[in-house]
Amino acid sequence: MADSTGNVSLCTFPSNKFEALAMLYMQQQNLAGMSPEQILDRYQEVYGKMRDHERMKGQVNY
Repeated sequence: MADSTGNVSLCTFPSNKFEALAMLYMQQQNLAGMSPEQILDRYQEVYGKMRDHERMKGQVNY
């Protein structure tokens, strides 16, 4: 979608290493019997743990 200046902004997934790694992790999990809400909560938990881990190491690059 173009903004008022005509610049186009593309949003892609994954947009960073945390999204990519969280999705790879989730693909290896047994999600049978989980609701969409539970899957979302688990993805966000995994994503957050990865970011927190790098933040604690002082290595976060966004």
